[in-house]
Amino acid sequence: MAWDEWEQLKAGAAQRMRIDHLADPGGGGGGGGGGGGTPDLKVSQGPWTKASGVAQDLRTATNTGLTELKSAHEGVKSGTDGFTSSAALDEILGTWEKRLASVRDECDRLHGALAKTGRDFGELDPAVARKADGVNIGGGKPDWTR
Repeated sequence: MAWDEWEQLKAGAAQRMRIDHLADPGGGGGGGGGGGGTPDLKVSQGPWTKASGVAQDLRTATNTGLTELKSAHEGVKSGTDGFTSSAALDEILGTWEKRLASVRDECDRLHGALAKTGRDFGELDPAVARKADGVNIGGGKPDWTR
């Protein structure tokens, strides 16, 4: 593939990624096409790490609620044995235990996935960018084409 064709493909991809309908907070338009503006897409570790913390907090709160639900039902059956409501309470307890356990487990999964994404954006992406920035393309062509 010719170098000029590669540059055209990159420019076309940058244009498609540009979000034209959103105003740049700095007052200028996006700069995806190399117009000297700011990048159209800014990525940082912070929001992902914060979302991971929220998922962990939800997991902890859900687990606490599950424990409290179980302890609140202790002794209910012996005090209400023979009543129809006792069987209904047991059935309700089982379904809520399953639901809360499912929510807790999903929050745990999200916590790990969001934390990993935050680490990737905070560590891996800048490392790749540094490596890419180190490629000498003086004169508009990469070293290997000269």
